[in-house]
Formats: sequence, structure tokens, C-alpha cells
Amino acid sequence: MWRSLKNVLSSFRTYSDLSPDLRLRRRINRSLHPRPLLKSGEWHQTHWQPHHISRALSDFIYYHLQEATGLDIGRTQPSDRLTEDLCLPLICWFDWETHFSEAFFAHFSIDLPPDWAITPQTTLKDWLLFLNQQLLSVNRS
Repeated sequence: MWRSLKNVLSSFRTYSDLSPDLRLRRRINRSLHPRPLLKSGEWHQTHWQPHHISRALSDFIYYHLQEATGLDIGRTQPSDRLTEDLCLPLICWFDWETHFSEAFFAHFSIDLPPDWAITPQTTLKDWLLFLNQQLLSVNRS
């Protein structure tokens, strides 16, 4: 009986360790609040069109990342760092990278490469340039 109780308590502890940090999420949204809230088209035109990022990719990121993170993605900027500024590993579910990768490859009808890694990129700009390059390389094949 004690073992069962111990397992239940351990499960609660593990669940909280793997769950999004909602207080941190609110704090990040407050820090982004002074920035203008751009709609997806404005976000693309302002930040991503100058870097030749496809509209399809920026729209996908805008909506999917907003859903996964709970952040106002329209307030983010290319220079925002994924880990240090946006704290993605802490404000998303622990397996957000896996879910994002699956959604990205399914959305763009691409086979998931076995050596796929999403987080070597530091900033939002680096990440979108990397993802755009993935799309371009598939389209060239």
C-alpha cells in the first residue's frame, strides 16, 4: 500500500516537472507586451519577408508556436532567443520539440530525417532560416 502511495506522489512530482511553467509564461508575455502585436501577415512582412522566409512557413510558426507556447507570437522579434528570452523548454510541454517536428513535417509533407534536431538554433531568426532551408532543400529535390 505504501508503495502505491509513493508511486502516486512520485507521478505528481514528475508531472509538475514536465509540465509548462505557467508563471514563467505569464512573465514572458508581460515582457513582450510593450511591443506591438502583429497579425500573422504583418509579422511575416515586418520580420520574415526581408529574409526571404516563405509566408507558408511564417504562418505555420505563428499559429503553431502560439498554440504550443501560449505566447503572443505576434510580439516576438527575430532576435528573440529561443531558450534565454522565450524559455521554450520551460513554458511548453517537455516534448514540444517532438510535437513541433511532427507537425512541421506533416504540414509540409516532408519525411522526418533521422538526425533531425530543432534546437541548435539560438534565435527565432536562426530557427526560421534553418526551417526555410529545410523546405528549400526538399523543394529542390
